[in-house]
Amino acid sequence: MTGVITAYNKQRGFGLISQLMVAESIYFDISECKARGLYIGSSVEFDTQITKRGVVAKNITALVKNKPKMKACL
Repeated sequence: MTGVITAYNKQRGFGLISQLMVAESIYFDISECKARGLYIGSSVEFDTQITKRGVVAKNITALVKNKPKMKACL
């Protein structure tokens, strides 16, 4: 699944991921992040797991988008 980090509490070590066309955000714990340098607005890819507290994100990695190649202007 893919989504965007929409909230993060550094002191408590958790945040929320939102998905396009899905009303509820998905909880994640910082220990499940496999990438460094993520911030609010980062696109991520993740798996989900159902726990007694609800759906949580697991195995979170940064989603790398291909940057368009630009021609050099001379």
